[in-house]
Amino acid sequence: MFNRKHSREIEDFAIALARDLAGRCPPAEAYAGDHISMRMARAIDEAFAQASAYQREHRLWMYGRAKLGTAFKMELKQSGYPGELVDNVTRQLLFKMSA
Repeated sequence: MFNRKHSREIEDFAIALARDLAGRCPPAEAYAGDHISMRMARAIDEAFAQASAYQREHRLWMYGRAKLGTAFKMELKQSGYPGELVDNVTRQLLFKMSA
């Protein structure tokens, strides 16, 4: 069964992960022309590595990954990233965690 304490820990991690990504590459620097900037690409890679390590350590099931993805996505949107970028990064994050 999924407990509330663990749920809060997952949410806190996701928010910290999104804030770390925003700290490494602010929304204004996310794009270089039509593509994401190298700075953003490196920030995304680092976020994926942290999320994969968290997945290995905590062995999140479907509900846990969904909770993490939702909190991560909402925090990125609140930080000011474009919706399409947020959706793509969140989808890729969850895919990496599932692999």
